[in-house]
Amino acid sequence: MIYNRQKLLLRAIKEINLKGDFKTYLVKTMFLLRQNFDYEKVGYNFFPHHYGPFSNVIYEDLNHLHAENLLKKDKLELTEEGKTLLEKTEFDSEVVSKLADITLQFSSLKQIRSFVYDNYKDTTVKSNDARTTINIENKGICSVGYEGKTIDSFLNDLILNNVTMLVDVRKNAFSMKPAFRKKNLQNYLEKSNISYVHIPELGIDSEKRQELNTDSDYKALFKEYEKELLTKKDKIQEVIKLSKNNRIALMCFEADHNHCHRGTLSNNLGANVTHL
Repeated sequence: MIYNRQKLLLRAIKEINLKGDFKTYLVKTMFLLRQNFDYEKVGYNFFPHHYGPFSNVIYEDLNHLHAENLLKKDKLELTEEGKTLLEKTEFDSEVVSKLADITLQFSSLKQIRSFVYDNYKDTTVKSNDARTTINIENKGICSVGYEGKTIDSFLNDLILNNVTMLVDVRKNAFSMKPAFRKKNLQNYLEKSNISYVHIPELGIDSEKRQELNTDSDYKALFKEYEKELLTKKDKIQEVIKLSKNNRIALMCFEADHNHCHRGTLSNNLGANVTHL
């Protein structure tokens, strides 16, 4: 299956002539395209990395397009199958027009890189040529859910909030989103210099999370969970200790901490917790 974002990536590759580090140029092009349109139209999110804005998903999609024989194996050039697919694909005319504008405006990697670095300084905080820094304490506690997020938008939230350690408080570090399964997530985090700790003892059994339909259901669950925390003071102290030398983020699934046990956990840490 080829997603719309992958077809758009093929279109971008067709538009671009070889300009220095082709993949880096391609990522910067898609980043600028994303600044003009919402996620639904472009399909990619970005986060600060070694060379400015980066997308894990773009690189994964390139591998997929190679595997589907839509890109040549030895370079970023469309195969005949790739060209045929594009001929049959209808694109948003505004998106295609802006894509053409971007590729015409920047004739080299140096040009597009300088433009991005000068105009989107927040994306350079992890770069050797950083144009800005993060003005947030490097210790303390925040909490985050990955519901509704891609791995790239999730990493962006962590990095821009100066998180140096992710504390996974899921009972079972599994997800229907492959990127958020324990091993995969740990790999993504390590590439961004964010360490990973899993404390399953602070999670809630999945069977207890069934049939949560009202606020009353959640309140009853979290009241029971709060009682369980009284028997897990050693794990709570472990979290507090980790926050003394790191900016940690407690992570679970739900976007709203009021509908997640990490909200209750946060209230029992005896510390200020910022909910992202």
